[in-house]
Amino acid sequence: MSGQTMLDVKNLKVIFPTPGGIIRAVEGIDLTIDRGECVALVGESGCGKSVTSQAIMKLLNTPPALMQVDSLQLDGQELKDLSNKEMQRVRGSKVSMIFQDAMVALNPVMTVGRQIDEVFLCHDKNMKKEEARKASIKALELVGVPSPAQRYKDFPHQLSGGMRQRVLIAMAFACQPQLIIADEPTTALDVTIQAQVLSVLSEMQKKHRTSLLLITHDLSVVANMADRIYVMYSGKIVEQSPAYELFKQPRHPYTEGLLGAIPKLSDEHHEFIQIPDSVPSPLHKPTGCYFHPRCRYATEECAKKMPPLAPCGEGRAVRCWHPLGKEVQA
Repeated sequence: MSGQTMLDVKNLKVIFPTPGGIIRAVEGIDLTIDRGECVALVGESGCGKSVTSQAIMKLLNTPPALMQVDSLQLDGQELKDLSNKEMQRVRGSKVSMIFQDAMVALNPVMTVGRQIDEVFLCHDKNMKKEEARKASIKALELVGVPSPAQRYKDFPHQLSGGMRQRVLIAMAFACQPQLIIADEPTTALDVTIQAQVLSVLSEMQKKHRTSLLLITHDLSVVANMADRIYVMYSGKIVEQSPAYELFKQPRHPYTEGLLGAIPKLSDEHHEFIQIPDSVPSPLHKPTGCYFHPRCRYATEECAKKMPPLAPCGEGRAVRCWHPLGKEVQA
């Protein structure tokens, strides 16, 4: 990694006004990714991870969504004030997204080859259709699709879930963007295929030296891929840390719970830590720390006031009044 910032998001907020009240999906998060770095955004379903990714891509319909951000920079270019037409030139060429449900993300009435062709033709007006076809077959070959010339002619329903996901990865890397956002890229795949898809994604990222934002609810998925991890809960970042340090010693009780749910074959006496209940409704969030109703370490202070995201070591921060391990720096 060069240390050069590829993505810099400052104070991102997303709300959805509804007849029942205001849904505060994302509440003022900051996020950075360096060139060539893999950063994971982790949390349970309903924490705001996918909304964050769609906001970065500027894919949210406004209305109903209302988005506010102080700064949204990609490789030094400010994106927050770009029109939809201007963003269309950025999407695909500079930043791409791998969606979590390949069957929904792909057009069922177009061959996968034609769908990859569109990526090349959209961003290179001088490219001919035959050149796009050859580039698409090469893209399929690079992500490990067998018989790519034949698969080029197939429709999405003719491919397995793992192959469809590889097609999405091929589309994302087609124009060699600087940033890839992978939103739960292994959803609905069995464990063996998950490992294959993640291996392809990691290999492509390192080969092209692309920055990667990997969104998942499963910390075990990112154990061997992520350089840094952001843990998200109920619209807020509750912990950020280099991956190795986070797995070695989590600071937030929520992170401890996520790690405790990962089965360990090497430890026969491993005790699962079950986080009670579920993520609170975005319409009715608790007072104080949003996690306190589910936290086994909660005190009266936790129920009264939201803790700040405070430094707790080099490159680390935690949003907790009583962090685990070392004390938070003043």
